[in-house]
Amino acid sequence: MTAASAGVERTSFRGPHGPVEAVQVRPSSAGRAPAPAVLILHEGLGLTVHTVELARRFAQEGYLAFAPNLYSHDAVHRTFTEAEVARGVGLLRAPDRDEVVARLPADEQERLKAVFAWFSDRDTSTYLPDARAAAAHLAGRLDVRPGDIAAVGFSLGGGLVGQLAVAGVELAAGAVFYGQAPPLDQVTSVRFPLQVHYAEEDPAITPKARAVQETFRAAGRELISFVYPGTRHGFFNETRPAYHADAAQLSWRRTREFFAERIGGGVAAQPRPYAVAGEGVRAAG
Repeated sequence: MTAASAGVERTSFRGPHGPVEAVQVRPSSAGRAPAPAVLILHEGLGLTVHTVELARRFAQEGYLAFAPNLYSHDAVHRTFTEAEVARGVGLLRAPDRDEVVARLPADEQERLKAVFAWFSDRDTSTYLPDARAAAAHLAGRLDVRPGDIAAVGFSLGGGLVGQLAVAGVELAAGAVFYGQAPPLDQVTSVRFPLQVHYAEEDPAITPKARAVQETFRAAGRELISFVYPGTRHGFFNETRPAYHADAAQLSWRRTREFFAERIGGGVAAQPRPYAVAGEGVRAAG
């Protein structure tokens, strides 16, 4: 992101562990009227150019898009470039990781090993409190329409959306992309509907989809999920090797429609009956 990123504002808000950096993009059509807001929780790569561009896309849909930097308190993360983090995280669990790294120049090997160590040893304890603080920050703003705040998260951020849900945070809707399932013994605390997007080839996440759906159903909580054939973890991010254009476009359309129904259109969202897709709807593509 550069200073020339038109419409993108750098800002911060108060979190329980100190100031939290964020970027926001305001909807051009909002004028002075309060707008619905979308809280964007980034994946493990951090608050990247991809995340900022996603905020732009939500702003173009009429939302105040707000993306906190969940690594605001992480001094080690600041020592890496975005490209180094992406490369290191991409290789972290690759079966041929050691062979790939061994073929690189010594300085690149050391940088990658540093990324591996950072990613494995991150202090994750601040992420959920900061995400909750971000939701509270939006709820207290005069330029945000009361009751019309949704959250979307990817991988790390997707898991946090689920944790916000079971923590009883008052949002209007949540979209989860390949995020870890929240504690299922807390599902009765969920206060907003969820839409979940799974990659078919994601052994750490997708096998739990059925248990998540059944638990939500039993608790009378609203959940609809989609499994995208032939996709891997990270399919939404066009900068990652796992990017799948058809699945990304379809999941974006579904998310847009879900949020428009819940917080768009100039009226506050109304509670709707619980809905769940049996074993996950198989998306075309």
